[in-house]
Amino acid sequence: MSSMKENLGDGYQQVMIGFTIFIAGAVWGGMSTGADMVAADIYWPAVVMLSGAMITLLGTTFGTDHEDDRSSDLQEAMSELASKMESLISSNDDNDDD
Repeated sequence: MSSMKENLGDGYQQVMIGFTIFIAGAVWGGMSTGADMVAADIYWPAVVMLSGAMITLLGTTFGTDHEDDRSSDLQEAMSELASKMESLISSNDDNDDD
């Protein structure tokens, strides 16, 4: 398990739990299909699969201490954009005062 922790980061247990839940939903959905399948037959298995996928994705955001861990890119981009806008507004205000 230590190699999994090295590769997946601190959230490796959550990744494994989410993957297991996803597989369980896929098996459940596969067993409920038949010749006269309707969407209602696979609704709950699909919900379980999506839940497992979300748990897995959230497990990857705990950080791997690698450069490829991109869980905070959106927040960093928004902060950078806000600081650029503030600098543009302040420089524009300085030019208007002249």
